[in-house]
Amino acid sequence: MSMDSELLFYKKPAKMWTSALPLGNGKIGAMVFGVPQKEKISLNYDELWTGFPKTYQDMCSHEHFLEARELALNGKLREAQDILEKSFEGYNSEAYMPFGDITIECTRGTVKNYMRGLDLSTAVHFVKYTKSDVTYTREAFASYPDHAFVMHFASDQKRAINLTIRMTSPLRCTVHSNSNTLLLDGSCPSYSPNNKGLLQSQYVPYESDPAKKGIGFRGAVRVKTDGNVSYDPDSITVTSADTATLYFTCESSFNGYNKHPHLEGKEYKNACLAMMDAVCAKSYEDVKAAHIDDYKSYYNRVSLDLGSSHKEKMPTDKRLADFTGTHNDPALYTLLFNFGRYLTIAASREGSQAMNLQGIWNNSTTPPWSSNYTVNINTEMNYFPTLMTDMPEMHLPLIDFVKGISDTGEKTAQELYHARGFTCHHNVDIWRMTTPVQGDSQWSFWPMASGWFCHHLYEHYEYTLDQDYLRDTAYPIMKKAAAFYLDMLVPDQDGYLIIAPSTSPENSFKYGNTQCSVSETSTMSMSIIKELFINCKKAAAILGIHDEILDEIDEKQPKLLPFRVGSKGDLLEWYKEEEWTEPHHRHISHLYALHPARLLTYEETPELMEAARKTLEYRGDNGTGWSLGWKINFWARMRDGNHALKLLDMQLRPVDNKYIINYTNGGGTYPNLFDAHPPFQIDGNFGAVSGITEMLMQSTDNVIYLLPALPEAWPTGSVKGLRAKGNIKVDIVWQNGKLESYTLHGDTKGKKIKYDGATLAK
Repeated sequence: MSMDSELLFYKKPAKMWTSALPLGNGKIGAMVFGVPQKEKISLNYDELWTGFPKTYQDMCSHEHFLEARELALNGKLREAQDILEKSFEGYNSEAYMPFGDITIECTRGTVKNYMRGLDLSTAVHFVKYTKSDVTYTREAFASYPDHAFVMHFASDQKRAINLTIRMTSPLRCTVHSNSNTLLLDGSCPSYSPNNKGLLQSQYVPYESDPAKKGIGFRGAVRVKTDGNVSYDPDSITVTSADTATLYFTCESSFNGYNKHPHLEGKEYKNACLAMMDAVCAKSYEDVKAAHIDDYKSYYNRVSLDLGSSHKEKMPTDKRLADFTGTHNDPALYTLLFNFGRYLTIAASREGSQAMNLQGIWNNSTTPPWSSNYTVNINTEMNYFPTLMTDMPEMHLPLIDFVKGISDTGEKTAQELYHARGFTCHHNVDIWRMTTPVQGDSQWSFWPMASGWFCHHLYEHYEYTLDQDYLRDTAYPIMKKAAAFYLDMLVPDQDGYLIIAPSTSPENSFKYGNTQCSVSETSTMSMSIIKELFINCKKAAAILGIHDEILDEIDEKQPKLLPFRVGSKGDLLEWYKEEEWTEPHHRHISHLYALHPARLLTYEETPELMEAARKTLEYRGDNGTGWSLGWKINFWARMRDGNHALKLLDMQLRPVDNKYIINYTNGGGTYPNLFDAHPPFQIDGNFGAVSGITEMLMQSTDNVIYLLPALPEAWPTGSVKGLRAKGNIKVDIVWQNGKLESYTLHGDTKGKKIKYDGATLAK
């Protein structure tokens, strides 16, 4: 693979956070700025959230839900929405917090020949520059095997390294040192700033009441060097060194979503030091080698080659700008693809929290949308490419996440809806909140996340064929989700079963002289239920079991409201044909049936596929970063590679570092290749990887499609190691826009291989 598809590099240090480069081991996140005179490392730890376990179910009334449902079924939609917004809302989620910064002051002087970068093939960050005829180098990485962030300093002359290291945090903390370690002990706020207006008492970030204290944490820094080192009360000083290696470890009192972090928290201070002792007992070379071996065991499973652009000498920020003018850089697509896979390995590892809106990277105590789990698309999109790019291990944090909400969501289902099973609404946090949030019903009222997450649970089986997992983990949760929706279904005026009332995130329609978000039902809600029922029956058949829930599904499934096509030929979004408030809205939720589900296909529902195409055309191409990412996948499912590539090109538009929220046409890419909502959200990075993969290979439980949406601009290339459903590895080579060869690894019995409409011999 060519160098220009695995390397991000720049000729100047980062001035803004979205120009810094990300490192991570699933739990520790680091943004490295690469400043010669005063290095800055912005740090995160995935367990640092505001709050503690709470229950919000008592803020919503089942009686008011019934009232809203009755109004909706009688066509009084705005009245139903008013009830939901007045009497069926709770608190917002808690917020993901930054740990803080490590700053490293170095010898000052005029810098020449500067370069910094991130090698995606090794997950190692580097900085190199010359100052006063001395060449300095730095290497940094976040090690999963050794639970540490590591930065190594070296120079080509003796005793040239002099450093002063400090650690700070915007959270309440104290900094002190012992004989060989600088320590930061802190605590997270008791409440999210976004809930300030809803609290019963005056907002107090840090409560003194033990029952209201937040997560405690400790960060530790230690330096190994051949020079002189001293530990001062709030800093570390290194002088006259040939080399120096900085180690950072972190631990928190978080002990699970259902345990109080202060009253029932885990021991973390000694645990942090124990991790530090363990990593420092090894040589830098051994720690680095273990990190690279671990990382490569996942990253090297897949390789993509779309051709060399011969732009390997162009810095990444300049390359983005050049691409906007020419689009003549096929290896930039490969770089974006590799960067997205890198981000998955960096942010989602066994034992870590699932990736939030910003993965694990956040530098603000008031991050956009609390940097929480927004589960009407964004959290799910984070994991769109994980299985198809052969990283099922990185999917496990999401499965653990869903296990948690399947627990906390039981009380929400029982008390808010008097239903069995479990449900989850628009936002979740580390405490596995499942209740409605405040605000407009277009986001606050949406009890459908549990069904969507079951898509991911079942897909994990489809890609791995792990029947023990299906029996013990996935199917029990899927069955619980199905029970909730079975209890929620009610007949409409024509006798069809619908879930009422419903919304279509985060959209609205014209309603008299105002607008409304609540409908009798919505296409997305019904699509999620349809897919869940189908997958429950598939799972039960695979496991050879039958229970009462399947009898209920068999009874109600044929009565579910069918898809409907409007007068313009598009797929209807709501129960009736409504006039759009915002024709080019970023969400296209009613195409859930096209992607990620496969309820709409050319083979079985050609008329509905045409309606889906009309929907995409009417909605338009522009949007936020994640919206562009989802549209790439939609057009890949439509088998229109040229249109999918158009969206990918739009997603690669350079976006400056200004903090501006743009919901319509601002999507693009920051200098460090982070996805711009804007502001930064990581989901679009993963939507792009999934979209590229779907352009080259798609799979169902019985068909593998080769090059289903290959664009004309990619005439020659290859991809190796993609994973298809059925635990099959797929290698593809194409020349002059045509399939040249393919290789399948695994049991292909019962699988059809299709290319360009024809079934191929295996």
